[in-house]
Amino acid sequence: MTSPSPSLEIHREAAPLDRVGFAGFVLDRETGRLLGPEGEIRLRPQTFRLLEVLVESAPRILSQDELLDRAWGVEHLSPASVKQAISEIRQALGDDPARPSIIETVHRRGYRFIATIAPVEPELPASVKLAAVPPQIPDAPARRRPATLLSVSALVLLTLGLARLLPSEPEPILKTPAAIPARPALAILGFKNLSADSRDAWVSAALSELLAFELTAGGGVRLIPPDKVAWMSRELGLPNAGSLGAVGRNLGADLLLTGSYLEEDGGRLKLQVLVQSASTGETVAWARESGSRDALHGLAGASARGLQATLGGKLLREAAALASSSESLRLYAEAQGRLRVWDAMGAITLLEQAADIDPKSPFVQDALAAAALRLGFEVRAREAAQRAAALSAGLPREIRLGMEARSWEVQSRWEEAAKIYGVLRRSFPDDLEYGLRLAAAQRLAGRTTVALATVAGLRRLPPPAGDDPRLDLAEADVTWQLGHFERALDAAARGIAGAEPRGMALVVAAGRASRGWSLWRLGNPEGALAELDAARVLYLRTGDRGAAAATLLGRATVLQGTGRTAEAWKAYEEGISTLREIGDRRREARALNNFAAVLNDEGDLDGTVRLLERSLEIKRETGDLQGASTTLVGLGNAHRVRGDLKNARRRLEEALELSRGLNDDHGTAFVLRGLARLLEKEELFTEARRALEEAILLTSRIGHADGTAQARVALAELEQKTGRLDRAQAQLEQVLEEFRRLGQPGDEAYATLRLGEVHQEQGRLGAARTVYSRALALARSLRNDFYAAHAHLGLAEAGALGARPETARAEYRQALALWEKQGNWEEAEKARKALAEIRLKP
Repeated sequence: MTSPSPSLEIHREAAPLDRVGFAGFVLDRETGRLLGPEGEIRLRPQTFRLLEVLVESAPRILSQDELLDRAWGVEHLSPASVKQAISEIRQALGDDPARPSIIETVHRRGYRFIATIAPVEPELPASVKLAAVPPQIPDAPARRRPATLLSVSALVLLTLGLARLLPSEPEPILKTPAAIPARPALAILGFKNLSADSRDAWVSAALSELLAFELTAGGGVRLIPPDKVAWMSRELGLPNAGSLGAVGRNLGADLLLTGSYLEEDGGRLKLQVLVQSASTGETVAWARESGSRDALHGLAGASARGLQATLGGKLLREAAALASSSESLRLYAEAQGRLRVWDAMGAITLLEQAADIDPKSPFVQDALAAAALRLGFEVRAREAAQRAAALSAGLPREIRLGMEARSWEVQSRWEEAAKIYGVLRRSFPDDLEYGLRLAAAQRLAGRTTVALATVAGLRRLPPPAGDDPRLDLAEADVTWQLGHFERALDAAARGIAGAEPRGMALVVAAGRASRGWSLWRLGNPEGALAELDAARVLYLRTGDRGAAAATLLGRATVLQGTGRTAEAWKAYEEGISTLREIGDRRREARALNNFAAVLNDEGDLDGTVRLLERSLEIKRETGDLQGASTTLVGLGNAHRVRGDLKNARRRLEEALELSRGLNDDHGTAFVLRGLARLLEKEELFTEARRALEEAILLTSRIGHADGTAQARVALAELEQKTGRLDRAQAQLEQVLEEFRRLGQPGDEAYATLRLGEVHQEQGRLGAARTVYSRALALARSLRNDFYAAHAHLGLAEAGALGARPETARAEYRQALALWEKQGNWEEAEKARKALAEIRLKP
């Protein structure tokens, strides 16, 4: 069996009516159904297409060859295929071949449709029983609200004010209702340029975008995200023989759309589109069109209508909303291609040109918002998304809901996003993407238990959705946030095991990174480094330099936490350089924050402030208000340590105003901890205690265990300073249990040192020595000389107070050696003086 030749052009009649009636039946081309007095009559796809062709051409006689060409699109089928299909139609319609009233056999010439045909209005007779359709939630009137991001095939934005129509609690248990049939999953693999002219390469991307919109907006099929198709195609080296089936299996696609186009003299294109079964390779639908390259919308629309009778769904009249001209369409399609290879800077350049040509295209604005957000320009993304929202009122409901959800995501309004995704999940239960986004939004809203229930519900879906490796990574994300690092480690391992045989390199990379962070929290820094390095190699192989740089910065964090400052410094510099090259300003700013922590650990406060000021400048430029608040806290803390309390207060109060204005409980709690340190420095102890108690309340409410533990440490230090030693001890003992549960050995070492100090001040020297020894063991396991030096210092002081001069001398010498090794001359001098005083004592 061969595919139709791309150079073969077929005759087309005038555009047929969408709904026609004959002999008591209705042929509904819009929904792809044949309806009779008793309800819907099921026909095989090619049999339905044959009937459609006969009706379109009535009363013209069609030969067997022409019917084969138009209904099957394959040149070497047996004429018996036509005879079999004609027989099926006659049987379904009750038409007697000996005395036909609908289809007549014309001896040696072919067949013709002889029944009287009449147009049928959209309101079908009450006797016609339509198949059940998904329940619809009416769209609410648009209301003004900041919007931020949009995309049909990636990220999309719109504000419709649907939150008031939605249930307050997304349903975590997700099961496909019997009344909502699963739509076939369609993967668009692109079009081959038979002209061999690279200047026409953009046509493939443009056709893919147009057909994706036409075929999926009607609801007959669901689209495999083009990003996933692009990644999988690169992994499998498409196109190559025998690989299409692998793509179908790995993507979970039922149908694969491919095609080709050829440009003739005068700019006229001949287009062929094929839809094949992913499981059998059989051609299930096809279309061939020809027309001007400047009228791709019309070519794509006609092709979609040719495919729709088989694929089902509501027919649309051309995807003119995508772009108003071929030039803006070219720019838009090329920009989408850039986004799929992580070239957001290149995409923005193209999209700005498209927006100048086509200012009324919501999809151009959508993609511009997506590209801007990817680079961290949040204000710019919001502006583009608001323009897209204003232009997108006529888009199909599913797309509008997706836009609404993304608008909440960009604003970090995760509860609202989860409500919309809950509606999408219930309305389209066959689409795993909505379920994954629902779980992510629930997790980020702090509703971890509900998110886990959502993931569990998604696992009950039939394969391939129910065993998608991304479900394991979603579970890893939730359990990591809960502090269950062993479970997160196992879930990531399952995800990797499921993704590797499917060639899902990006999922494997994400799983490796997830395992790295879990191992770091479980006190295994070497294992963490190995996993992060493996993830980085995979990201580089797939071309995602931004994700590769992020894993390198993760490596820097681990190195920093284990005292390997020089290696951490090198990793930060390399990662920041890459982020600057690709224009990823958001990640660059965050990396500068973390790099500043390295300088802070080394006592370079001036360098710390310089890096934080650079980070703050970027965050203000990009509109990252949450990030700006975090950096302002760092600057406030640095100024406090330098003794510049005026600048410290100014920065911290600015940060608090930002976080409260964003309704960001996590960020507000973080600012309150920094403000409490300043208030303590100013001896405003009551105000400091009040700030920390509010921080604990906020972090407990959103389930941020680490934030709660950090606030408790700060409160314990305040209690210690104000002489409330019993309260300080209780807080530290409670928080130590939490740090052990969370798997944070560095924080555990710090809190242990503070507990040793409290015991020492209470005169419980035996308990102090025991606790300091535990802190020393933790510091050595972390290879953290800073904490180890403090532990030796604590043991020395406890020895001196307990009349153990030899022990004190030995511990002071150990502390002195470590301070000198680190170059911390101030602490070294303190240890040297204490050692001299011990020697002077009898």
